[in-house]
Amino acid sequence: MESIAHADLESFSADDLKKNGLGHYVEHPTTGIHCLCFAFDKGPVEIWKAGEDFPIDLRFHLEDGGAIYAHNAPFEFEMWNRIGVKKYGWPKLSIKQVHCTMAMSYSMGLPGALEKLAPALGIDQQKDMKGNRTMLKLSRPRGVEQGACPSCKGKGCLTCNYTGDGWIWWEKEHVPDQYEILYDYCKQDVVVERECHSRMMPLSKQERKFWLMDHQINSRGVQVDVKGVETAVKIVEAEKKRLDKEMRDVTNNAVATCSAVSQIKDYLKLKGVEVDKIGKADVTVLLETEIPEDIKQVLLLRQEGSKSSTAKLMAMLNRANTDGRVRGIHQYHAAHTGRWGGRGVNFQNLPRPAYDQEDIEKIVNNLTKFSLKQVTDNIDLFYGPPSDVISSCIRAFVTAAPGKDLIAIDFAAIEARVLAWLAGEEEVLEAFRTHGKVYELQAGKIYLIPMEKVDKDQRMIGKVAILALGFGGGVGAFQSMARVYGVKVSDQRANEIKLKYRAANKKIVRYWYALEEAAIRAIYHPGIQYMAGAEDREVTFLVKGSFLWCKLPSGRVLCYPYPKVEMLSSPHFEGTKETITYMTEDSYTKKWIRQSTWGGSLAENITQGVARDVLAESMDRLENNQYPVVMHVHDEAVVEVNEGDGSLEEVSAIVEVLPSWAKDLPIKAEGWRGKRYRK
Repeated sequence: MESIAHADLESFSADDLKKNGLGHYVEHPTTGIHCLCFAFDKGPVEIWKAGEDFPIDLRFHLEDGGAIYAHNAPFEFEMWNRIGVKKYGWPKLSIKQVHCTMAMSYSMGLPGALEKLAPALGIDQQKDMKGNRTMLKLSRPRGVEQGACPSCKGKGCLTCNYTGDGWIWWEKEHVPDQYEILYDYCKQDVVVERECHSRMMPLSKQERKFWLMDHQINSRGVQVDVKGVETAVKIVEAEKKRLDKEMRDVTNNAVATCSAVSQIKDYLKLKGVEVDKIGKADVTVLLETEIPEDIKQVLLLRQEGSKSSTAKLMAMLNRANTDGRVRGIHQYHAAHTGRWGGRGVNFQNLPRPAYDQEDIEKIVNNLTKFSLKQVTDNIDLFYGPPSDVISSCIRAFVTAAPGKDLIAIDFAAIEARVLAWLAGEEEVLEAFRTHGKVYELQAGKIYLIPMEKVDKDQRMIGKVAILALGFGGGVGAFQSMARVYGVKVSDQRANEIKLKYRAANKKIVRYWYALEEAAIRAIYHPGIQYMAGAEDREVTFLVKGSFLWCKLPSGRVLCYPYPKVEMLSSPHFEGTKETITYMTEDSYTKKWIRQSTWGGSLAENITQGVARDVLAESMDRLENNQYPVVMHVHDEAVVEVNEGDGSLEEVSAIVEVLPSWAKDLPIKAEGWRGKRYRK
C-alpha cells in the first residue's frame, strides 16, 4: 500500500479571505505561510516553519507522485503552488496528487467544518479552538501605518519590525509563545483530519474525476463586467439613500431605513396593522389586502428597498481577480443530493428578470457610456425604479471574455422527467418523448378536458402542479410555487388540484411509499439490500456501519448518517407512524441535528441526485470535447468559446448523450449563445 501524507498549513495576509475569496487572497502581495504540518500514514506529525528548508522526506514523497490529503484541499493546493512555490521554494504540487477530506465528508452527508466533523464521527480528537483564536490573530496584521507603534511612530524599530508596506505584523521574536500555540494548533488539525479520514469513505473513481473537474472549473473562473458592476453599485447605493430618506419622511422619522425590520413592524402595529414577518412574500400578501394609503406606502418602500441590496454586486467586485474573472464559485457536493452549491458570489440564487434580454443588454451596455445621473434618469424614465432594473440585470454582469462567446445549455424540466422515469410513469414519459406537452397533459387531467383544449392559464396550473406536487407536497407547496409564477387560487382549489395530480400520477405516489418502506426495512435489517422503483432503474437501500446508503442508478450513493426508525407524528398522516430519522447539518443554523424524512422527501433527494449525475457526466463530456465550462447553475452548464468556434447545436448534442445507466431517460437540452449571461 502506497504511503500518503496528511497536511495542513497556516497563512497570513492583509487581505480578507472570507470577503474577497481565495483567488484574490493568493494574488495579494502580503500573503504568506507561517507553517506547514504533515504526517505520513500513522506516523508522527512533522512541521516546516517559515525560513526553514523544505522537509526532504516530504519532497521525496511528492517527487514520487505521493498523495497529499487536506481538509478543504483547494485552499492548500492554491496556497502551496501560488505562495509556497513562489515565496518559499517548495516543490510544485500536482492537483492529481491532492485529495480532499472535506469533499469526502460532504459526500457522506456529514458536516464540512473540521470542528463539527470530528464529533459527528464520534472522534475523541478535537480541533483546538483556543489555538484557533491565536491562529486568527496571527493571520492578520496587528497595525497599520503611522502611530501603530508608540516606540517609533511608524518609522521602524525592533518592537514593531515595520516593513515599509504600511502593515505591522505580529513577529515571532516578540510573541514566541503565541507562535508555539499556532504550531500546536496546526499539528492538531493534521491529527484530527487524519482520524476523520480513517472513518470516511473515499470518493469513487467517477466522483474523484468530477472533483478534479470541479477544481478545473473553479480555477478557470468566469468573466465579470467589472466597470458595469461598479456603476451599478453606485446607482443602487444612491437609490438606497433616496428610498431610506423617503421612508423617514413618510413615517415622520419613526423608521430609519427600508431595511429596519423591527421599526417597520412597530410602526405598522402603531397604525393598527400587526404582523409577525415582513419578508418579500409577506409584503406581497399584505399589499393585496385593504390597507390605509400611508401603510401601503411604507410597504411599497419596504418592497422596493429590499431590491436595493448590493451584496451580490459587491461580491463580484471583491472577488474579481486582476484579470476580471471570479473564481471558486462552486462548492463540490454542497447539497446532500450531491448537487453543487454557490460560494462567494452565489450564482445559484439570482432574481428572476422582469425585462427581456434585449432590454437588459441595452441597459447594461449603456451603464458606462454616460454620466451616472444620465444613466439613472434614463433607467427611471424608460424602464422603472433603478433598484428593480439593476436587480433584473444581475445575470448580465457575467460576460464572455474579449473575443469569446458564452454558450449555455439547460436540461428542460429535468426533475419532472427523472421522477417519472424513476417511478415508471409511462404516460408522462411518452409525453416527454413525443410532443413534450407535459404541462398541458397534467392540466387536462386537472380540468377533465382534452389536452388540446387546455388554454394558457390552465397550462400554468398544470406546470405549477408538476413542479410543486411531485414529491408529496400539499397545499402549502402548491401555493408557494404558484406565487413564483403569479398564479392565484384558493387553498380549497389548491387541495383539489393536489388530489387530481395524485390520481393522475399513481405510480409516482406509489413510488414515495415504496421508497419509504424499502428504507425502513433496510434500517431494521442491517446488511440486507432492499430495492424500490421501476425495473432497470431501481435504487437500493442498505444499512452498513452507522449509515443508510441509497445506491442510485448511476452507481453513486446518497448517505443518511445514523438512521433510526421512530414513532413520530407527521404532517402527511394522522397520528403517529414509523418515521425515518437521521443526523444532518441544518442548512440555516449549521447545527448537527436529527431530522425526519419520508417517501416524498426520499423521492426528491433521489430525483435531484440523478439529475445531478446527468449534469456532471454532461459537463465531463463538454470538457473532453474542448468546450470549457466556466460556470453551472442548477441544471444548466455555461461554456466559453472563441468567437466563431463551436456551436449551440454541437453543445446540445454533447449534453443530450444519455449516460450508459439511463439509456431510456427522455432528456432534452435547450440553450443560447451570446456575450452576456441570461435567464
